[in-house]
Amino acid sequence: MRLDQVVRVGSETELSCAEVAAGSPLVLLALGQSNAANHGSIDRRDTEPVTLVAEGRCITAVDPLPGGTGTGGSIWQRLPAALRARSNRPVVISILGVDATSIEEWTRENSPLRQHLAERIVSIRGLGLLPDFVLWQQGEADARDGTSTEEYSMRLNRLAAIIDEAGAKAPVILARSTICRSLPYDAVRTAIEAKAAGDHRFRLGPDTDALSGERFRRDGCHLTVDGLDSAARMWAESIGSEAFGHSLPRP
Repeated sequence: MRLDQVVRVGSETELSCAEVAAGSPLVLLALGQSNAANHGSIDRRDTEPVTLVAEGRCITAVDPLPGGTGTGGSIWQRLPAALRARSNRPVVISILGVDATSIEEWTRENSPLRQHLAERIVSIRGLGLLPDFVLWQQGEADARDGTSTEEYSMRLNRLAAIIDEAGAKAPVILARSTICRSLPYDAVRTAIEAKAAGDHRFRLGPDTDALSGERFRRDGCHLTVDGLDSAARMWAESIGSEAFGHSLPRP
């Protein structure tokens, strides 16, 4: 398990969590593997700090963001600015992104990652920052492993149960994210689409598999700057249609 490689809080500016919560922010819990972490290309031009909850603290930070593995760029650095196209409501993000992790690692009984997820939710609940939505950006490891539609669907049920039991009870928005030097993987995509269509706990999120080729993937797997910008806009559209009742302009 690569939890020990997650970026830790360093010298970032600390905020009062009580003051952050008093601003009625949109709180997002972002989960997944490398494309939910800091493994994209990094571009520090015009970098805007984002408000994060990490290690029981509220901070402002720039890529690489605490909570994810990797030393590069992330979707989440760009997401608050993309969401402002629809609403000026402040955005707070908590990230748990660990590269190469399968859904089984997130949901297996006694898994360190499952335990860490539950502890994260309890921690942010205690700060008065209960997530409005959980963002799930994962699937490449299961595409590699050949996980079946039935198995992935069962694990999604377990993921929702873990989130509920920890006290979040937030809708889980599911990205279709299966490309890593490969074609899109239909078994995982089918499981995601079926869950979003038939289970009230889930929503259909962005199809980041559509971001293929050298413009969007620097190594066939991880996102370029254009890929990160496009993925953030896609996520903003999915979140915006749920949170604000409108679709955002497509990238």
